[in-house]
Amino acid sequence: MKNNLTTLIIIALSMLTFVVAQDPPDLPGAPNQGPIPGMIWLALSGLIIAAKKYFGNTEK
Repeated sequence: MKNNLTTLIIIALSMLTFVVAQDPPDLPGAPNQGPIPGMIWLALSGLIIAAKKYFGNTEK
């Protein structure tokens, strides 16, 4: 039992050294910016939907 535990610890440490010895990957670059006209259309459509919900529920 002691030999199995010692062998397991030695194998785990040797595998850990391979993982630690590798260089970390490079950081990704800056993402592309979204198109501004698309954001304007999104904001306008949100305002239109909000106005419809706010002003459209008048019951007599």
